Amino acid sequence: MNRSDVILELQLVPELVKQAEVIFVDAVSELAWAKHRLLSKECEVISEGLVTGKNDLHRQAEMWPYTRELQQQVLLMEDAVEHAKVEFHFYKRKLENLQTIAKLMTIL
Repeated sequence: MNRSDVILELQLVPELVKQAEVIFVDAVSELAWAKHRLLSKECEVISEGLVTGKNDLHRQAEMWPYTRELQQQVLLMEDAVEHAKVEFHFYKRKLENLQTIAKLMTIL
């Protein structure tokens, strides 16, 4: 990697970090809303008396038909958050590495 490559990368990567961070923050927000919708549905099902189980496991089994899709959405969004976090940290580390390389190039 020569000096001009490092300079070019240092100009491009900060924008990639910014974009990855926006995607990550949006994914976290969407996950929070999905969890809110799930909790709202659970409260609705309980208040309608559709869940009468004596223990937690039985209540979860009774709740499943009413909340299955929302629980699947939460799982998918948790996965999206993890993928977005990985990408954000990748670009963040890449920028840090490029900055270190640039400092070393000025020393040499």
